[in-house]
Amino acid sequence: MRSTFKLLFYINRRKIKKNGRCPIMGRVTLDGKISQYSTGLEIEPDLWDAKVGKAFTDGRKTGNITGEKRNESNRLNSLLEALEEKAKAAYKRNVDSYGFVSAEIIKNAVTGKSDVKETLLSLFDEYNGEYAKRVGIDRTRHSYVRYLTTRKHIFNFLKFKYDLEDIPLRSLTMKFMTDFTFYFSTVLRLKVSAYNDYLILLHKMTRLALKKHILKRDPFAGHKIEKVPVNHRHLNREQFEKLLNAKLPTYRLCHTRDLFVFSVFTGIGRADLANLTEDNIVTKEDGSKWIHIARQKTKAECHIKLLDIPLRIIEKYKGEGEDGRLFYVPQTCNLCRSLKIIAEQCGLGCHLTFYQKRHSFACLALANGVSMEIIARMLGHSDIRTTKIYAKVIDKSIAEQIGGLAAKFGSQK
Repeated sequence: MRSTFKLLFYINRRKIKKNGRCPIMGRVTLDGKISQYSTGLEIEPDLWDAKVGKAFTDGRKTGNITGEKRNESNRLNSLLEALEEKAKAAYKRNVDSYGFVSAEIIKNAVTGKSDVKETLLSLFDEYNGEYAKRVGIDRTRHSYVRYLTTRKHIFNFLKFKYDLEDIPLRSLTMKFMTDFTFYFSTVLRLKVSAYNDYLILLHKMTRLALKKHILKRDPFAGHKIEKVPVNHRHLNREQFEKLLNAKLPTYRLCHTRDLFVFSVFTGIGRADLANLTEDNIVTKEDGSKWIHIARQKTKAECHIKLLDIPLRIIEKYKGEGEDGRLFYVPQTCNLCRSLKIIAEQCGLGCHLTFYQKRHSFACLALANGVSMEIIARMLGHSDIRTTKIYAKVIDKSIAEQIGGLAAKFGSQK
């Protein structure tokens, strides 16, 4: 990489301080672009040699340099030389490591500024650090892990493709996104649905760089995530009956099954189930009990009537949750492992996941004539178009099979 790099020190004579000194400024020029900064040093104007950009140390040139002032001039020149070496080192490091450097990058290296992240992974690290502080407040650990995983994939890709440990944000192009996608599908052999989230979070970093004025344009503008047809699986009447009446051998499996069944009858997701407290249970004037909760994901208010089965499940596990919570809810990975065993023991003939209970709830409600608007409110959907997806996965024959399911199973539990 060939470029014109120059560093100059000068004094700002228009800003003479009360002590009669002027601030010493630095100017980085690279390929015609200039970036200026304050060195934090100051000097008397008469002691500054503008031709060489340093302090005079020879009294024969000024006639005003005493022993004390000569020592101060030598000290200032030593500090300026250190700043110059730091600038040259930053230039070489960026050219050798990233193949890219700018006047702004060198200025930040000299001044020690850490608030502007010029490279992709450094910006990612800064964002992840801030995100970690919000986990448990308005962010979930699950989402935080996704950011960490994306960062790891980018680092591995940079080493594999470019033999780099980081890359300047200004070096990113649409080809980088294309190569990254190709890396996922060919080297890691991931499905589109598995790596789409990583591409979304990568693009989020370039948009963040735009907001911070690090980039003047989005290198991934116009990039579209490949849409994958989603099969919204749900349990049919026969499968749900097997699950509900199965005699499971361990407490852990029974506990997981009951949490799943509770969510089928309420439509509550795993995160909201884990946060459910006694304060969320409201008793109406007619004696019926309802769940009033704001979904963690969308903040939408959900009002869900509790039928007999979920009420009995609440009573069964009363006191197990901590800090007033109704249930102890294991991590998603543990729930999925238990559900896999349950599916095998019950002979369901399908891959059972905890999220599947929301699909089952929606289909069950639709089949029993519950309106789309009410289901959307119970599920906490902010857009009814999301709810309409479930209407496409059931037909008249399924509706006839599971009609009156809640009433029937209420007497069997």
